[in-house]
Amino acid sequence: MAIVYICGVDNPDDEKVKARLKSLKCAVVNPSEMAFSKMSWSDTLSNRVELLKKSHAVYVLPNWRDSIMARIELTVAMDLKLQTFFHPISNKELKQ
Repeated sequence: MAIVYICGVDNPDDEKVKARLKSLKCAVVNPSEMAFSKMSWSDTLSNRVELLKKSHAVYVLPNWRDSIMARIELTVAMDLKLQTFFHPISNKELKQ
């Protein structure tokens, strides 16, 4: 099962994205749903990088530029050479 990391700031359409990824038998990692708020910024970053290292792909939400953390995550994902999908993408690309 492919693990897809969601990168970017939450928005109302995220539920549709997560549901679509899950329907394609992907495990979805959404760091915004995790309890990082009680951690320091550097601990949060370290934990997110570890999650990225365990992922097979990154799904980048349209508002990723609004978050410094998302920009760092995308940079790490590119360094790890993870397959990267930018929203919106076609169903054909998503199935691959």
